[in-house]
Amino acid sequence: MDMDTVVLALTGLLPAFEPRYALPLLAAKIGFVPAFAVAATEAILLALVLPSIAQRAWGLLLDYSRRLRFLGLLVARVEAAQQRARRLTSRYGLPGLALFVAIPLPVTGIYTGAVVSLLLGIDANRARVALAAGGLASLVLTSPLALGVQITRG
Repeated sequence: MDMDTVVLALTGLLPAFEPRYALPLLAAKIGFVPAFAVAATEAILLALVLPSIAQRAWGLLLDYSRRLRFLGLLVARVEAAQQRARRLTSRYGLPGLALFVAIPLPVTGIYTGAVVSLLLGIDANRARVALAAGGLASLVLTSPLALGVQITRG
């Protein structure tokens, strides 16, 4: 694999890009099957790691909110929103989170899903399952584009 391909593959781990957007570009470079394998691995990796990162960031925010008044106000608003959102979580739960992540539109990916799961109070282990399912579903939804790119390249 050349350096351009490695860099392209690593962009799939970035928040604004994510694996679903990297898939068509990788398919044009290395073919659909290897590109799908790389993107699926990235989606699963992000799904496993991001809920823990979100929880740690929330913990830091809570710690600093005790010292900084404006952060305390932010935490109070987020916690109030969490209480309201729990009603939706009980209705749609993990399938709703997976569907949210699967939609291949900006601001609906695995990164946002990890934050949403935290804000909705979804357990990190359960969130990982929904994020992985949604991330893989988003790859399936973008596969026709990736296949089209590979066919025109081939």
